[in-house]
Amino acid sequence: MALAQPSPKLQALLKDFQQIASMSGYLNHSFDPPQLRLFFTLYGRVMVASPEQGLALTPQLQAWCDALSIRLREGSSGTIMAPQVQVSAPQTMPDGRDYLVATVTFNTKVTDTSYLRIRTAILAAYQEAVKMREVGFSVAPTGDGSEPGLVVPGEWPPPAGEMAKPD
Repeated sequence: MALAQPSPKLQALLKDFQQIASMSGYLNHSFDPPQLRLFFTLYGRVMVASPEQGLALTPQLQAWCDALSIRLREGSSGTIMAPQVQVSAPQTMPDGRDYLVATVTFNTKVTDTSYLRIRTAILAAYQEAVKMREVGFSVAPTGDGSEPGLVVPGEWPPPAGEMAKPD
């Protein structure tokens, strides 16, 4: 029994998703005509001044992942399965800088009809990961005179010069 070959359209869709995933992660796949099964890994990385600051930011990174997971599910109309999230302990790069990494893994099946909403949700998630890698977390005013709170990119546009800085 010969296996059905994926349509040229599904092959083109795969290339599109591979380009998106290359922004901040990677993608495994399998063809199951008339569907394409996609297995994504997205990395959310934030640079920190010290391992101690990394530990302090871990809850914010977890919250960022949780919000991203919800947006993936809602944006894809539930087609993307519930992501699994893992936040690392603070790590040190070879050049001595410290960082935190969150790994978000999720999967979905893509058909010709579900492609657009899935692509839109996944593209937004990967763009958020790139933004966090480039900008980091921002400091938001609380409005009540207390200490500013940390927020994730996309939730509050930070004024110039108000990015999270080490103490």
